[in-house]
Amino acid sequence: MTKESNSVFDDMGGKFEARLRDHRVVTRTTRMHEGDVTLSSSVAVLEVKFDFEVLDRLHEPSFVAIERPTHNGTSYLIYEVAALRPTHFQMLGMDVAMPTVIRKEYLNTIDGSWGRSDETWIDVAAVPMFHRMEADSGKEPRFTRARLVPLTGAKAHLLSKETVSKFLCVERGVEIGSMLGFNIPLTVDIESLVRYHTGVFGFTGAGKSNLTSFLIRQAMQKIPDLKVAVFDVAGEYAVHLLDVLSAEGRFFSTEDFHSDPVNLLNSQTLPETLETHLSEKELLKWTQRLFDEHRVEKVATVASDDAAKITLSYVVQLLQNTAESKGSGSIQAKIALQGLLQHFFSEKGYDSETDVRTLSSEDKEQLASIINELTQSIHGMSALRLDMTSLVNYVNSTPEQSPGNEETTPMTPEKLASFLLSPKSPRLNIIYTPNPDTARFAVSRFIDRLLFLKKTSGARRKLLIVLDEAQEFIPDRTVRSDYSDYSNKMVEALLRQGRKYRAHCWLSSQRLAHLNVNALQQLHSYFVSTLPRFYDRMVIADSFSLSYDILEKTNELETGQWLFVSYRATRQKNVPAFIQTPNNEEILLRNVSPS
Repeated sequence: MTKESNSVFDDMGGKFEARLRDHRVVTRTTRMHEGDVTLSSSVAVLEVKFDFEVLDRLHEPSFVAIERPTHNGTSYLIYEVAALRPTHFQMLGMDVAMPTVIRKEYLNTIDGSWGRSDETWIDVAAVPMFHRMEADSGKEPRFTRARLVPLTGAKAHLLSKETVSKFLCVERGVEIGSMLGFNIPLTVDIESLVRYHTGVFGFTGAGKSNLTSFLIRQAMQKIPDLKVAVFDVAGEYAVHLLDVLSAEGRFFSTEDFHSDPVNLLNSQTLPETLETHLSEKELLKWTQRLFDEHRVEKVATVASDDAAKITLSYVVQLLQNTAESKGSGSIQAKIALQGLLQHFFSEKGYDSETDVRTLSSEDKEQLASIINELTQSIHGMSALRLDMTSLVNYVNSTPEQSPGNEETTPMTPEKLASFLLSPKSPRLNIIYTPNPDTARFAVSRFIDRLLFLKKTSGARRKLLIVLDEAQEFIPDRTVRSDYSDYSNKMVEALLRQGRKYRAHCWLSSQRLAHLNVNALQQLHSYFVSTLPRFYDRMVIADSFSLSYDILEKTNELETGQWLFVSYRATRQKNVPAFIQTPNNEEILLRNVSPS
């Protein structure tokens, strides 16, 4: 091996010797709600010379490169180690049907042969990453997508940590953890992690909220114009992000704490690992600060005064429905809609929740003129024409409540969407919604209005929406009575359309079996921790085209360790990397503990 290739491969001082013995397709089938799902994946079986140091190394995450001759020269196909089995030649002929005495002789022979006999080796199962590497002498390795099949008997090499870094890590990217098995930081494009949606999946206790909080910190630090809205069902993020919330945040809730910091603190979950480091007195001090600075606000999901109002957004929706109907007045409605959006939003900058009765006299005349022109194109006996006439009468009426009193009206999910898109809103906003039905109703209305504002007002500010306990919002089975039908529709719309309007989404959940798979497929990056149920792992493998053999290894992960895969945020697409992420609690303690 040349001196140059030594920087590309790690031969472990000449101890790593391997060849491809077999290449096969493994098929697994399971029954999901939509029917039987069959997953097929390729597996390469490498025969590696037995060595204890090599065996110990292969227990850690590893990448191997299998030589592949082509018409242009030799390339290397990248595989990731999924499983291994130390093998002795006599193991192949041993059977439980043998007499006990003979079996013991076999076992004694095998036990004394590890590392001393050429009859021992390591069978290594590795799965393809569908990338090829060109490693010309004296040049940086180059990686491209490829689906070449390796040839039996080909040599295999262990990739060095320098090569793995060049393979996956984004230059000048943001560090999200340390790669297990290599002890190098995994750096990613954090803007892609936000822009193309991300999921965090793991069983109870895996540290989902801890990881998500850390990622929120990294995203806010790297993207100065990013605002974050966390819909928190379990009451975890106010504590996990207490320092950020106190510095540049606001706390909303569907619950009424009666201006008492004790009530707010008691509603939140305090991790056991923090209890010994943060006293209740210290936490109350930080919570009291939020109340003193008027940064705690109730969100009302029902507001009687809103029901009686006709707002600019209502008029826009009415015109949109008429334009899309293709019936009488549809063309004129489209023209009217353009005029309304241009005058009231682009030129005058009105809020979409403005009651049309509170417009200036000049703007009332403008709105009435737009509606009257549309009315002329509608049949005289049409119900729509009667609606338009009633609308003009409403515009010219006197509001029951003066505009000066508007600020005292409760914050609704619709107003929250407008507020978060305004320049005056803080960067971090935590919305605590402990009742699942109320949470679904509030999130649905919030997203509905947010997408409307993004489409009609042209709001270009980046907003990241974090949905904790995502199974509450996008379940695979929905009903209208608990608003799961509404929330499923809205969250899926956000995942499908949001990126175009700089509205982004992160999902966190422990119950993959109960999630809308269509929504999951909109995620371009995801973190996976321990998922004990076979079905959950199959959902991940099916949704993200990931090898099940790699997912099996997540059962070996400890708290804070994750399998990370991304189509956008790493240098190469869809390459699994096992990482140890920083502990958000340690960051929090450094920032809030008394000096």
